[in-house]
Amino acid sequence: MALHPINRALSYGEPLLFMLVALYRFKGFFLVLFDIATLKVSPSELLSYDAISDRVFGKMWLRISEMETVVPALVGSASGTVLEIGPGSGNQLARYNKSNVTTIFGIEPNRHLHDELRANVAKFGLQDIYRIVPFGIEEVQRMKSFGVEEGSIDTVLSVQVLCGVPDPEQVCKRMYRLLRPGGTMIVYEHVEAKDWLSRKVQGVYQIAWPWLMGGCSLVRPTADYLLSAGKWETVDLTSSAKEDPWLVIPRVSGKLIKAKS
Repeated sequence: MALHPINRALSYGEPLLFMLVALYRFKGFFLVLFDIATLKVSPSELLSYDAISDRVFGKMWLRISEMETVVPALVGSASGTVLEIGPGSGNQLARYNKSNVTTIFGIEPNRHLHDELRANVAKFGLQDIYRIVPFGIEEVQRMKSFGVEEGSIDTVLSVQVLCGVPDPEQVCKRMYRLLRPGGTMIVYEHVEAKDWLSRKVQGVYQIAWPWLMGGCSLVRPTADYLLSAGKWETVDLTSSAKEDPWLVIPRVSGKLIKAKS
């Protein structure tokens, strides 16, 4: 394999660019201090690292979301009852084809993003079909209270989310179970590099990356988790690493269709 030194250098600098953008987190930290000073944060939250971290990441996310990588138009192919994992502030809302979608459940545990998410839901005219689910996909009984049960979902959408969930392998299996037979999982996720040198570079970045990027991991074999989640009738995944093996943030994207039996 050719070394492609210029392409490698550009690729290896990509995580650094994202990390520099993530220094907006410090701006978010000062915004949270202001919330504390003006009594917008409850005393119980002050004792919880996770609560403060979510609030800071929420502040940051609302300010850098417009800088995020453009997601492929796969989102527009979602249909029926849709389960979107981690919608954040609603980056994908404009891409839905409203004529093909009946209901959208947005699984967003970070409540500090909910106000912006609601505003964007209204902005794109989805308020009649969009429901924010304020907890994780692993909370089976609470999901049932929203009518989300095994075999009830036509389309599961996951866009750069599985890199940050606590147990991605189990989350993939849970998403599979929620899909009806013949249902479609749409994904766009960054994954572990295949090239040995790129993996080494990922490992170096991984030391600080999760702290700056809200718990995100650069080194997950997410494609393997998806493929092993259950029995698929069709797998149509594209890996950017096949064309550019030196990429340090390679992505997989496409669709998986659940077997009907």
